[in-house]
Amino acid sequence: MEQDLLTILLLTAIFIFVVAIIEGVYLAWTESRFREKRTVKKRLLYISAGGKHGEEKLDRYRKAILNDVGAFERFVFSMPRLSNLDALLLKSQLPINVTLFFIISLALGVIGFLVSFRFMPQIAAAIVAGLIFMILPYLFLKLIERKYYTDFSDQLPEALDLLARAMRTGHSLTAAMEMVGTELTDPISSEFAATVDEVNLGLTLKEALDNLCERVPLTDLRFFSIAVLVQRETGGNVAEILDNISKLIRERIKFKRHVQALTAEGRYSAGVLIALPILTFCYIYFTNYKYISLLWTEEMGHYMLIGAVVLQVIGTYAIKRIVTIEI
Repeated sequence: MEQDLLTILLLTAIFIFVVAIIEGVYLAWTESRFREKRTVKKRLLYISAGGKHGEEKLDRYRKAILNDVGAFERFVFSMPRLSNLDALLLKSQLPINVTLFFIISLALGVIGFLVSFRFMPQIAAAIVAGLIFMILPYLFLKLIERKYYTDFSDQLPEALDLLARAMRTGHSLTAAMEMVGTELTDPISSEFAATVDEVNLGLTLKEALDNLCERVPLTDLRFFSIAVLVQRETGGNVAEILDNISKLIRERIKFKRHVQALTAEGRYSAGVLIALPILTFCYIYFTNYKYISLLWTEEMGHYMLIGAVVLQVIGTYAIKRIVTIEI
């Protein structure tokens, strides 16, 4: 009877997961057909992801837009938002919303727990496995975010060069940023286009640039924002400033890659040293459970297990400090 209930729960979780995936595919298909709907949704998500400056103006715009969309979109975007999660979903460019993301994560967690409960001798291990499966989608988004920032940083010098050339030919800064949004590729084109969009909605340039720096918290981008705002207040040759910043960023990227090449061996060695005890524990757990179970069935085993965890954390921190070089 217990096995039948476990099978039913597992099949239910798999069914919910598959339905969520199908819904994601359907959302991608519908949004590809209706470009205006996709634009409105993306604009609302950008407001949620980084619209902390000029919030009153953005809130008025959001309310006006929600009056013109369908009931489902109005319900979704009227709910309390998780701005950090909205930002991650925007960077991933996946056709899912926060609700669908939570459903997928929860379904994966339940599947991981039920499968582990079926094959593992301890319920605590099954709970840990379920939690690991549940956070996998979030870890996947964080990996995409990291690549997003790297790509943005690599594109920033080219964008600044384009801004400088456009301003030398007589374009305003906002028009030059609009050119970046149309002529370059993602991710930098989408971010600059969103910034121009916010300026067109009534935000000041400072508010729009602050929102841009909230969405993409890079030091080089903050340099650009501060330089532009200072030059607008005091006057000066903005194009020349942008050229200097572009040159500085290129030198920083070159130096960063040189450092990564020199520290590659240490970083890979650190990964092996950190993962080896964990993988060894998992291997013995599945192949010789009676032997490894002494760690939690005997009092001395408790001390050994706590000591191993503490030493692993200390060792991980020490290795990370050694191989990480702040630039």
